Amino acid sequence: MPNQPLISIDAVPLIVVDDALHVVTAQREWDPYAGQHALPGVLLNAHERLREAVARALADKAGVSEDVTPELVAVFDDFERDERGPTLSMAHLVILGTLPQDPRIKAEPLTALPTLPFDHNAIIARAAGMLLDSLWVNLPLTRCLLGEQFTTADVVARMKELAAAASRPEPVVNNVGRALASNKAVQKLPAIAVGTGRPPASWKWV
Repeated sequence: MPNQPLISIDAVPLIVVDDALHVVTAQREWDPYAGQHALPGVLLNAHERLREAVARALADKAGVSEDVTPELVAVFDDFERDERGPTLSMAHLVILGTLPQDPRIKAEPLTALPTLPFDHNAIIARAAGMLLDSLWVNLPLTRCLLGEQFTTADVVARMKELAAAASRPEPVVNNVGRALASNKAVQKLPAIAVGTGRPPASWKWV
């Protein structure tokens, strides 16, 4: 089949670093954009499942060894997205628990991303919107994002970061604490006083 487009598998690895969401990018080895940072990606091999390709992209390009659960974000089908020729990108969101110890990677703040090669900024924006829409709908994904224990302030911060990255209006967060209190998937932890201020409300998964 002449002019058959290639299939690229691009990972959007998110991780919380210093109480803020970051995107892990990797330095490209080959042209185009050799030496620049971009999302970890590979071309899909024959007889390779998407999950396997995501794991290969993360391991080979960013040194990620932990087991992750990819979530399909979208298919990006602009045939001009790659100057080497027509390529479809199947973008997958992954949430990392630990930052890879690999000299090729950077953790870029989600709300202050530089201009990345290809259409990777658009891919990240779409992934942020998908994750925002998935909060408390996709409980395993929400749990990966927030961790086993979290505060109301953590939830508010993640919502604001994701909305900003997706170019959406700032979400209404006045009732987040009330919503958590009525959520049967989480349980409020006993308050621990810190200094003289009001202790933050903390939660854990049931």
